[in-house]
Amino acid sequence: MMIAPRTAALCISLLALSATLTTAAAADKPGQPTVGQPLPPLEAAATMQVPEGFKVTLFAGEPDVQQPIGFCIDDRGRLWVAEAYGYPDHSDQPGRDRILIFEDTDNDGVHDKRTVFYDKLNYVTGIEVGFGGAWVMSPPYFYFIPDKNADDVPDGEPEVLLDGFGNHANSHNLANGFAWGPDGWLYGTHGRTNWSMIGKPGATDAERQRFDGGIWRYHPVRHEWEPYADGTTNPWGIDWNEYGEAFMSNCVNPHLFHVIQGAHYEPWRGRQSSQYAYDRIGSIADHLHYVDGEHTVVGTDEIKSLGGGHAHCGMMIYQGTNWPEKYRNTVFINNIHGKRINNDLPERKGSGYIAKHGDDFALSKDPWFMGVTLQYGPDGGVFVIDWSDTGECHSTTNTRKETGRIFKITYGDAPLKMPEPSLEQRTLQDIAFPPDANNEWVRRHSRRLLQEFNASGMPLEEITTFLRSSLKALTKRQNSLASSEGVTSKLRSVWALHNIDGIDEALFQFLLEDESEHIRAWAVRLQCENQKPPAAALAKFTDLAANDPSPLVRRYLASALQRLPHQQRWPIAEALVAHAKDAVDQNLPLLYWYAIEPLVTTDFTRFLDLGSRANIPLIRHHASRRATEFENAAQLSKITSRLEAANSEQRRDLLAGILDGLDSLGIQNPDIVTDWNSTYAALQKDPSNEVIELAIRLALRFNDPIALKQLNDRASDRSASSDIRRSALKALIDKGGADMAALLFSLLDDPQARDLAIRGLARIEHPDIAKSLIKRHPSFDASSRRDAVQTLASRPEWATALLDAVDAGTIDKSDINAFAARQMQSLGDQELTARLQKTWGDLRKPSKDKARTIEAYRKKLTPESIAAADPRAGRTVFQNLCASCHKMFGEGGEVGPEITGSQRTNIDYLLENLIDPSAAVAKDFQLVIVETTGGRTLSGFIRSENDSALTLQSINEQVVVPLADIKKRTLAAVSIMPEGLLQTMTTTQIHDLFAYLSNPGQVEPTEK
Repeated sequence: MMIAPRTAALCISLLALSATLTTAAAADKPGQPTVGQPLPPLEAAATMQVPEGFKVTLFAGEPDVQQPIGFCIDDRGRLWVAEAYGYPDHSDQPGRDRILIFEDTDNDGVHDKRTVFYDKLNYVTGIEVGFGGAWVMSPPYFYFIPDKNADDVPDGEPEVLLDGFGNHANSHNLANGFAWGPDGWLYGTHGRTNWSMIGKPGATDAERQRFDGGIWRYHPVRHEWEPYADGTTNPWGIDWNEYGEAFMSNCVNPHLFHVIQGAHYEPWRGRQSSQYAYDRIGSIADHLHYVDGEHTVVGTDEIKSLGGGHAHCGMMIYQGTNWPEKYRNTVFINNIHGKRINNDLPERKGSGYIAKHGDDFALSKDPWFMGVTLQYGPDGGVFVIDWSDTGECHSTTNTRKETGRIFKITYGDAPLKMPEPSLEQRTLQDIAFPPDANNEWVRRHSRRLLQEFNASGMPLEEITTFLRSSLKALTKRQNSLASSEGVTSKLRSVWALHNIDGIDEALFQFLLEDESEHIRAWAVRLQCENQKPPAAALAKFTDLAANDPSPLVRRYLASALQRLPHQQRWPIAEALVAHAKDAVDQNLPLLYWYAIEPLVTTDFTRFLDLGSRANIPLIRHHASRRATEFENAAQLSKITSRLEAANSEQRRDLLAGILDGLDSLGIQNPDIVTDWNSTYAALQKDPSNEVIELAIRLALRFNDPIALKQLNDRASDRSASSDIRRSALKALIDKGGADMAALLFSLLDDPQARDLAIRGLARIEHPDIAKSLIKRHPSFDASSRRDAVQTLASRPEWATALLDAVDAGTIDKSDINAFAARQMQSLGDQELTARLQKTWGDLRKPSKDKARTIEAYRKKLTPESIAAADPRAGRTVFQNLCASCHKMFGEGGEVGPEITGSQRTNIDYLLENLIDPSAAVAKDFQLVIVETTGGRTLSGFIRSENDSALTLQSINEQVVVPLADIKKRTLAAVSIMPEGLLQTMTTTQIHDLFAYLSNPGQVEPTEK
């Protein structure tokens, strides 16, 4: 491995300084994690493992750079680095976060000039430069710091362009990062839990726009802000491939998404912004970056054994000129837990992409390596900033503010330097038509410079003419060029022309006829940028929607629909949903739906016609559901009236949509619809058993006695299939009623239906429920025991009986997990709480000095003691305490995040989350306690809420509670994951649990 040549004095100085700083950090902060110490900066560079032919240099290290959280590269190839000293402490006062400029004047891979540009920021998270200044994200503020004369001295204090960017929920998961898109907008990513109310300074709440997270953009000339795509958890990084297709990384698994305008991405967090999206577009990655029993990381045995992780940060699609061609247009993401850089390989699939896993590109030997983001520079070398820390990816309690590194990764031994001539020395024509066309860095900066020139009023008529003629010329000789070369050259001209307002209506029409799907697609998108395409364009869009063979073009049309007035959407949407083949595409059905959904408020009948006649099942289902929910099912007769004339497939989707709509509204007994008897009779003759089953379930909602008997018979029929029985039982339970008791009691000894029966009993009142569950509890399997305890913990009298059983030895105390214990405590019965503390243990608030508590456990949990523990017994502990909410190695619940890919081998990470799970809890995961008018208490987190009902996710079920049935609702300022879990365990159990959690693979459980 080679590093940049430097003097011995500098090497010794950096090594000594690093050792001094790390020793001081450990000594000055008792209770801080002691998982290794960072390698000295030069050693960290020298020991980083990269493919043969590559080398890593230390471009900058502490003390020259500390806490680097973001960076960009200016037109002179200099790095502008944001240093986040304030993290993780919020403050509205001016802070000491800084913007630094680093320059390498002699092209040896090491900076030799460093300038402090600005040093009064607080909580900085992103930086980009252009248009005469620096664009800075510092939640809640979005700043522009002017430097018109480019002397690296601000012309004045930062200008607040927008404020209201969320920083209230936690210290992470917020607005971050910037990148210039090919369309001339400045793009940013935004975490999901720190939602924002964005507006200009002084704007009222009514003038602001709520943004729940995802991708947004800001136009630097028109000063317009708008959301671009909604969802994911904590996106941190966006980049574009050669066709202008955007991709983003997501910190929490899944890790990679294809960014589509107007899309809604998983997961949903009950936000109004995607209330009617219903389903969301998933990750394009067909793999995980860790081993979970099914998804295996590709790479050497050594890399496999070290593992990756689910925390990712940064996004680069390499289009530089230095690295080998095999890496071009592939994705590079920092894997925080894995101390490495992953390489994903996107491939075209349908309207979008799928990403395969390539060999991991780089692996750091530094235990503190925490790569944040990465970019290729003007010479094709790649810069990577290292936050340099330990602990989990949030680093909320163990941040060392003294460390930070910037590495540069290059290929080969030839010296690298800025392209010549430099951008500021080029003629206007060379900027518009760069001679080094393969250098995407030059292309992007040149395109932005043209946009700046145009915004300043510089005459560009000659350049516009040249660009337009080049498009025509490229079209004529496109067949003689390599396919991608001709298309990408034209795209670059299209983007440049758009950014200088150089595309007129005639040229748009010309582009819409182009033989390349990419050109046609971008012509659709760009003509809708102002949301006012001319009539000729709308007519052409309708034609393309009906006849264009490309799913890519249809995808762009679906995105463009969301930018059109409702009345202009109808003919295009009707043409799109006629494509039956699009039903299996990973994007198109949902994108069509996102564009169609708002039309329900414009013309209900036409909306229902469009939805019910669509050749895509998802559209039929979602339209039926949305129509049901519209005006609280007041229009239900208009939907059911279409069932008789519909074919079997249409009936299936319409019925399923109606039922889902009623469920979401919490309506169990809607008013019977017109002509139901004849409709039901027709449905019972349908050739599809699925349609008949759905019809019975809907008839049950109308209190149809025939349907009631049919479902009771099916639920009780032990010779029927499990799916049929469970579906019938769930429908009966959802309907509710005290007359359900006899059926549910009869199913407690039935393994196929026991879990539903136990949960169903929680919804009704009956004097024998507690006695029946406690009597059978010893014979239940582990899952049924958890369900029984959770049901018993939902009412005071049942909880008292549960504690009686524990005292009598009928039920083991360990069967009461901390969730059930806390739910019993929330019942508000002082006598019951006193008994709970005596019988089960004290649910006292943990010590405020979490660091000392962590330190005490750390001293006990030595590597030797964990190695000596029994991971098989630990799996049993995990199943009893954790598996209700967390999935590991493919098994467990989905209430909390999957932990297979987390830092399970890091004792500090585990202790921080077990001892202080509420340290950085988002509102989405705060515990909600609901008391119903029927006397039941539930605890969990809110999955969704509308005007009629609340959907609550408890540890063992998802419950829809009509708002009218809620007596009291309490939001606890804590995570749904309880504190004090370790306090309920023996020392042996704790060691066994940690042995299991840190085990690289699954083990067989011990018998309880």
